[in-house]
Amino acid sequence: MGDIFKRETAAHPEAFTGERLTSALDGQTQIEHYHRYLFARSLCAGLDVLDVASGEGYGSAQIAQVARSVIGVEYSESTARSAAGNFPAHNLRFLQGDARALPLADASVDAVVSFETIEHFDGQEAFLTEIRRVLRPDGMAIISTPDRDIYSPANGPPNEYHVRELSRIEFIALLHRHFSHVVLLLQRPMIGSALMPEGTTTAEPLVFDRRGGTHFEVCSVLPRAPFIVAVAANQPITALPVSLFIERSDLDSDKIALAERTSQFDAARAMFEAAQSELRQTHAVLTETFGAATQATARETALSQQVMALVGQIDALNGELNRTRGSLRTFLRHYLPALRRYLLRR
Repeated sequence: MGDIFKRETAAHPEAFTGERLTSALDGQTQIEHYHRYLFARSLCAGLDVLDVASGEGYGSAQIAQVARSVIGVEYSESTARSAAGNFPAHNLRFLQGDARALPLADASVDAVVSFETIEHFDGQEAFLTEIRRVLRPDGMAIISTPDRDIYSPANGPPNEYHVRELSRIEFIALLHRHFSHVVLLLQRPMIGSALMPEGTTTAEPLVFDRRGGTHFEVCSVLPRAPFIVAVAANQPITALPVSLFIERSDLDSDKIALAERTSQFDAARAMFEAAQSELRQTHAVLTETFGAATQATARETALSQQVMALVGQIDALNGELNRTRGSLRTFLRHYLPALRRYLLRR
């Protein structure tokens, strides 16, 4: 039975923005990131550690389980605050800072961990200079980056979050300008099977890589690995172990889950299409009903206007009639007697 320890995960994860891993994301990206941090954890027991680009903080917290102290430095101030809230521990703290101007004193840590960071900015020499500055003389750096030649082939789309990716040769040359000893490990997420000796062995690995539907490739190294993990120091580096990350063994559950999701999707799509059809029918009925009502309203409006016009005409006629009646009364009362007198005198 091996050592069983807690998987650190944020209680209040940040939303996934497309690049920085959070506990809101699972799958291949999560496996890649956790494996790197678990490997670093195995090298950092009892050390003072700096985690550059600590992000949500789960990796710093994972290392803090065995380290003497861990400082996570994150460019985003709000993310650093969130990490401190998600992972409170006596030997763990988070700071806002730039990887090219680290907020730490000279020779203050034994190890610097920084995964998938260096490709995100220019000034990569300044980053390595800062790592050397904060490391103690016998300290080590554990750094990863995508291998541009495999991660970003010429015919593939570029990663919009990466500023300057490095090839394997460029990465090695950069590290050797700052450290005298560099050991590389290659990382590739996969679905497969593991056969390992029950005890230790000095035999070379035997790797079978399926190349499409018709061929296999056999080799003694990990082929087509998109990520490089480097351990760099100015002291000789002890032999590093081969590392496997086992997410689970029930590979067929993916097919079952996919079939279930497909069935659920088909059912949901059928319900949507039925609801859409019902909506169209309802819309047609409403259009017909409200169309008739609209026509009736238009007729009522026209009739009302006609009535109002007639009322106006009646009022005008009444006025004329009243004026006529007034004139007639005036004639009968005044002009008719005067006319009678005039005629009688004659």
